[in-house]
Amino acid sequence: MALIISVPPVSEPVSLAEAKIYLRITDSDDDALINSLVTAIRQKAETWTRRLFITQTWTLWLDWAPEGTMLPIPLSPLQLVVDIKSYDSANTVSTFDASKYLVDGVSTPGRVGLNDGQTWPNALRAMNALEIKFVAGFGDASKVPETIKQGILQWVKLLFANKSKLYESNESTSGLLELNRVPIPPAVMVLWEPYRVFKI
Repeated sequence: MALIISVPPVSEPVSLAEAKIYLRITDSDDDALINSLVTAIRQKAETWTRRLFITQTWTLWLDWAPEGTMLPIPLSPLQLVVDIKSYDSANTVSTFDASKYLVDGVSTPGRVGLNDGQTWPNALRAMNALEIKFVAGFGDASKVPETIKQGILQWVKLLFANKSKLYESNESTSGLLELNRVPIPPAVMVLWEPYRVFKI
């Protein structure tokens, strides 16, 4: 199985302006750094939760057709399936008729299910036999849950605090180094945990 992005998100869940307000920064000296931190943390969050935040288009490649009638889509929330293509042993590509299946974007993870009496393509080549192009994500930034955004902002602050003094005198920085050594800061993980989709 392989997952390849074809149309990346057009924006981030947290804008540069929102991040700078949270960081209490007014100048533009570190705009590039802040943008890169937001993107990196968003990508980490999407990998960990197995959810996409801003609408994106991906392609799922499978070496074989599903054994049953259901094909789970590993990234949520699923919006739509653009098409399903199959490659036979002669490397000839065919588009699977959309009337033969239903798309379930309500379940998590989303899935594609065969209609009654239908079967998946057969006589497929040994590798990358099925190509499923799909669109997933909550939508635009306004549709991304606030707890996800707050987790991104908190982690940006932790990483950026190594460069600038962001904490007030009454805020503790004694554990800052330790927090930046863990895979995901505990306070951030608590915010993201409800949205985590466990591996299918």
